[in-house]
Amino acid sequence: MAIKIVKPRSSGRRNIVLIDYKKHLTSSTPHKQLTKSIHNHSGRNNTGKISIWGRGGKNKRRYREVDFKRNIFDIPATVKTVEYDPNRTCFVSLIVYANGLKNYIISPKDIKIGDKIISGANVDIKIGNTMKVGNMPEGTFVHNVELTPMHGGQLARSAGSSVQVLGKDETGTYTVLKLSSGETRKVFNDCLATIGIVSNEDHNIINLGKAGKSRHLGWKPTVRGSAMNPCDHPHGGGEGRQGVGHDAPRTPWGKRHMGVKTRNRKKSSNNLIIRTRKGKTL
Repeated sequence: MAIKIVKPRSSGRRNIVLIDYKKHLTSSTPHKQLTKSIHNHSGRNNTGKISIWGRGGKNKRRYREVDFKRNIFDIPATVKTVEYDPNRTCFVSLIVYANGLKNYIISPKDIKIGDKIISGANVDIKIGNTMKVGNMPEGTFVHNVELTPMHGGQLARSAGSSVQVLGKDETGTYTVLKLSSGETRKVFNDCLATIGIVSNEDHNIINLGKAGKSRHLGWKPTVRGSAMNPCDHPHGGGEGRQGVGHDAPRTPWGKRHMGVKTRNRKKSSNNLIIRTRKGKTL
């Protein structure tokens, strides 16, 4: 991946590190029929009240309707473009099936215009192809992995992420996967996954360099709670610099907001986790 470092002609440009998109992208305009408008909610809930501070004012963008299911089986498709997507960290590719249908997919690393890809139960181990994880050899790196068969990919969709297939469990019903976080978990053999690593793997190196670029992305300045008065935030007040003053950091409304478990035990798949990302064996 090509990195672009600009000349430090001003203090705002001194630390900027960007991706050189011209060397990777092949189209600057999206396929209009596969886009739709999205509304900027500016961190407000359904009653119009701000529930997430520091949001709003970002550039207008259109949503690219990405096909996460890849359930058009045994029909080859040709990669036509590799495009920038303002709604996600990775690139997207426009593919055209042999029957004329067009779709956007998450662009894998090293995919090129003209490449042929296909989805099916048993297809070649080739970048961009989609198949069941139970039919993949051990050590294969995949992305856009389903947690429930035919529900669409949910794992490894961000830039540079991937999941490694470790093999089947002792029952033969599940396939063991190793996530990039270090977590090891099981998924059904019938879950689909796309072969390859997600594109734009150097996204984590990007340095915006100045506040204006954050504003374009919709991030507004945020005041620390400890700099407020007690009436405005649980962390506020005190003579001089005071600590948090609680057992854990709080939201402006007094609720804990760091280290809180949010996974629903009734709906979660904790029983399929073999080893957590913290190294704990379940």
